[in-house]
Amino acid sequence: MGVRKKPHHGILSSHTNLWKKKIEIQEIHGSPAEGEPPKKKLGACIERGELQMDENKLKDELIAKLSSNVDTTVLQMVDTALASVLSDYEVAKRNTQLSTGVLRFPELEIYIAKMRFDNKAKSTIDQYSKFLGDMLCYLGKPVDKIQDFDIMNFLNFYAETNGISDSTKNHKRLIASSFFTFLHKRGYIIKNPMATVDTIKYTAQVREALTQKEVERMRVACGENLRDNVVLELFLASGCRVSEVAGMRVENIDMKQKTVIVLGKGKKERPVFFSDRLLVYLEKYLDGRREGPVVISVRAPYQGIKKNAMENIVREISKKAGIEKRVFPHLLRHTFATHALNKGMPLESLSDLMGHACIETTRIYAKNHMSKIRYEYDMYAS
Repeated sequence: MGVRKKPHHGILSSHTNLWKKKIEIQEIHGSPAEGEPPKKKLGACIERGELQMDENKLKDELIAKLSSNVDTTVLQMVDTALASVLSDYEVAKRNTQLSTGVLRFPELEIYIAKMRFDNKAKSTIDQYSKFLGDMLCYLGKPVDKIQDFDIMNFLNFYAETNGISDSTKNHKRLIASSFFTFLHKRGYIIKNPMATVDTIKYTAQVREALTQKEVERMRVACGENLRDNVVLELFLASGCRVSEVAGMRVENIDMKQKTVIVLGKGKKERPVFFSDRLLVYLEKYLDGRREGPVVISVRAPYQGIKKNAMENIVREISKKAGIEKRVFPHLLRHTFATHALNKGMPLESLSDLMGHACIETTRIYAKNHMSKIRYEYDMYAS
């Protein structure tokens, strides 16, 4: 006996392409184990020779369809509910042409949906989507037909076309590796082609932090401009990322404790501290404001400024200060870390302040610190 399952007409009704995959429910013949409910089968009318699809793939396609219109909390509820419901079913996919007409790269859309589900930053998702889309267009073959030499050829082509460094090229390799590893783990491909694509060797360049003298020159260059002073000190006093400063909210500032809650990578909140100098500038700059973005535009409607505008402010301050090297927000973050280490801050504490998921990331900043120690050793101990 078979029963055809109707598509839900609520929130899922707009996703007709997904639900056009006809589903039938039929109990499997045979005696189940004692105390165990009988298993059911989705796709009893599937024609012979059609591909089997496991539970993960069905969930992935549903999440991918919903991800652009439904927030993360609902997606997580759907994912949990599906895991519970599908435990009583065996899942199979009809061999239709529906997804081919709708999605050019269905596996990429599923992967991007997974990134949204994991709360990856929009900038990261955009970067991955653009690069992987370019790669799949260039290769022009199904993901299960792509081999290691295909990817190596594309990476070489991409590097030559865009004039990128070996460091950036290796970063692109990591993006491709993340994508194909996901496909392999979820059963979309049998073999992971990235398993035989070696790490691209490169010489890591350590950024040179601003000297204390250069920092003071930038402070002088801000003059009486309150916003410039606030922006500069936010980076120098807290070591925040540019996205964290741009997203900083007035209601998250505790003036008494001189702390502010920022939203870091992976949408993780953390407290950061700031100096007495910044406290003075903030009190004047906020001028009674109790909510909204901390750093705002100078003209009505006084909205929060974006990452690019923040970078422009820092660049203009450095020009006024007459600093020849290129100065940008991440260099100020690097300067904060280097100066903190020079003053004796433990690496573990610095890692927490900067919001690093791994302390090895913080060790990069310690390289400049070690060069200073070597200089002092040569001066006083050798």
